[in-house]
Amino acid sequence: MPRRLFTVAEVNRLIPSLERIFGEVLQLHASLRREEVHLESLGVRPSKEILAGEDEAGSPAIRQAKAMFRAYYEMLVESLGQVADLGGQVKDLETGLVDFPGRRGGDDIFLCWKLGEKSVSHWHPLDTGFSGRRPLDGLVPREPQLD
Repeated sequence: MPRRLFTVAEVNRLIPSLERIFGEVLQLHASLRREEVHLESLGVRPSKEILAGEDEAGSPAIRQAKAMFRAYYEMLVESLGQVADLGGQVKDLETGLVDFPGRRGGDDIFLCWKLGEKSVSHWHPLDTGFSGRRPLDGLVPREPQLD
C-alpha cells in the first residue's frame, strides 16, 4: 500500500491533536523515567523481560514497581501509536519532533514539525534528520491538489 503524502495544510490541521498527544507522552515519559529510577533503587535493572511481563520475581514492592513500569511503558506506546495513526513518525520523543511524508517538486520529503511550533514551517530530505531542516519554499504544496 503506498504511503500517504501530506501537504502543509493537512499537517497543520493535525497540530491540535499532536499537541494533546504530546502532552500525554511527556507526562508518561516522565512517569516511566521515575519508575525506572525507583526500580533501580530497589536493585532491579529495567529489562525487556519486565516490559513483556515475563519477570514477576521479587518482593511485593518490586513486583508492584515492575507492574507500574510496564503500565507506563504500555500507555506511552499507545500514545505514540496515536501519532502513527495520524500518519506521523515520531523522531524525538522528548522534543516532540514528528515527520510527515510529503513532496517537494518531484521528490519525496518529510514535513517536519516540532512541539511548540504553531505550524509546519520546515521540511527535510528523506536521508537527513533534524539537522537537515530547511524552511518551506514554493515547491512544497500548501494545500491538496485537485485532480
